[in-house]
Amino acid sequence: RTSTSDARTIPSSEQTLASKRTTMASNKVGNVFDPLGNLLNDVVSRLEVLEAKAGITPASAPSATASTSAAAPPPGEPTLEVSHETGGESPSVKAYDAYVKESLVPFTTICDQLGGLKNMGDLLKDAWEGNRSIIVLASRSKAPDGNIPEALAPYLKKTQEAVKAMHGLRLDRDWDRHMKAVAEMLACLSWILFKAPQQVPSAMVKEAIGSAEFWSNRIRKDFKGKDETQIAFCDGIKKALTGLVKYIEEYHKAGLTWNPQGVSLAEAAIRLTDEATSDPKEAAPATRPKPPPLKNTPSSRNMGGLMAELGGRTSEDGTSAATGLKKVTKDMQTWRKEFKDTSEKPVAPVSKAPPKKSPVKKEKLRGIPIFEYQDRGFKWVIENQTAETAKKESSDGILKVEISDPKQQVYLYNCEGITVKVTGKFKSLVIDTCVKTAVVYDTLISSAEMVNCKRLQLQVLGICPVFTVDKTAGLVVYLSKESVSVSEFTTSLSSEMNVSYPDGEDHKEIPIPEQFVHKVGNGSMTSEVSDLYH
Repeated sequence: RTSTSDARTIPSSEQTLASKRTTMASNKVGNVFDPLGNLLNDVVSRLEVLEAKAGITPASAPSATASTSAAAPPPGEPTLEVSHETGGESPSVKAYDAYVKESLVPFTTICDQLGGLKNMGDLLKDAWEGNRSIIVLASRSKAPDGNIPEALAPYLKKTQEAVKAMHGLRLDRDWDRHMKAVAEMLACLSWILFKAPQQVPSAMVKEAIGSAEFWSNRIRKDFKGKDETQIAFCDGIKKALTGLVKYIEEYHKAGLTWNPQGVSLAEAAIRLTDEATSDPKEAAPATRPKPPPLKNTPSSRNMGGLMAELGGRTSEDGTSAATGLKKVTKDMQTWRKEFKDTSEKPVAPVSKAPPKKSPVKKEKLRGIPIFEYQDRGFKWVIENQTAETAKKESSDGILKVEISDPKQQVYLYNCEGITVKVTGKFKSLVIDTCVKTAVVYDTLISSAEMVNCKRLQLQVLGICPVFTVDKTAGLVVYLSKESVSVSEFTTSLSSEMNVSYPDGEDHKEIPIPEQFVHKVGNGSMTSEVSDLYH
């Protein structure tokens, strides 16, 4: 007689039958997928051979689920696997490093060998290294929305400091032409801020080549056959600039190339800072884990496991997991002609036309803002300044220039929405390609010249003998009482010009004529102001 506990361990006939059914189904499905498993094993083996040839070391499979989840990035977050060495960077960064090593470093070595240029070689390396950080950011991040130069402005500090330090070098007169050649060379650093079609980056670098050669050719003429190091200096400038043109045309032809699959610019900058402050030896190399080999077992096949699960759910009465499901007839199959849809379809709501988006005004690309005094030309230089950048120079947003020598000049270029106040007597004033700019000054010795400007305002507190206006639309000149009798105006291709001057206790404003009447007679041409101005 068998005990109750022993009877429970003996499988019933129905259980035995169900187990046989499961085994047969699993073996049948397994035989069907055997060729597929062999094919996948063959593919994995070939991939392992390719990895070995490429020098990729597969990491061992993780032993715990927790370690796998900790190593994997959060779902939906873009990964950025870049090592500290050049091997982990994008092709554009690698090519830039190769260009610097082949073209710029030899030139900086020559600058050190000359001796009279002080630490100019190190400053040039710092300036080019600052541009490299921008290229690295662009290779890791998406293009920012809006004005790209303004978005990149916080990351240009290293380049700006190097350029400012070079302009502040106090060199002997014998090195004046060298300094001017390098100054023209530095203009090419702003190529990262330009984008086609407004300005092709390589084109502005080519312009810098011609400007730098103007001074390097004079150096070449003075030292030809006398000092080969001086000749190498001239050749080094050209090689550095032509190499940069070649690099830009290959990797950034239409402007700085961004990564459409990258992270935001701010996040890329944070990661770049973290990499710079971390120990590279602590970072483990990113390797792809080696997949486990496929085995010819039911548990390794999805379909085989599914059939085994369905077979295991068969009940004692012969029903399975599919028992009770409704049969789909022909009239229920939507792709057949017999299908008839009798359900009520919801009425689609009438969608309102989306509001028209106002066109976004494209802002003009600007270079690096400059506000400094240059000794070599006795010149105050104000370039690429706006109302926002001017507030960084002074709390009230007014750029103040203190003249200490009458030989000094003031030069404004590519500025918009700023006010400049010049105190003291100086030589000349030049305003080029500026918009909505106001200048207040005391006394000029020579002249005030305006070229390619729009909506300018000039106020003379002292005396200004000559005003020269060319290709300018919108100009108002406020004269002092002393300057009314001595000021002259020469205009060409300009419009909307007015002069305001004191008349007793009031101010009177008169236009500068734009329309003239020309007559031919006695072999000559005579011109008179139109009657509109009388």
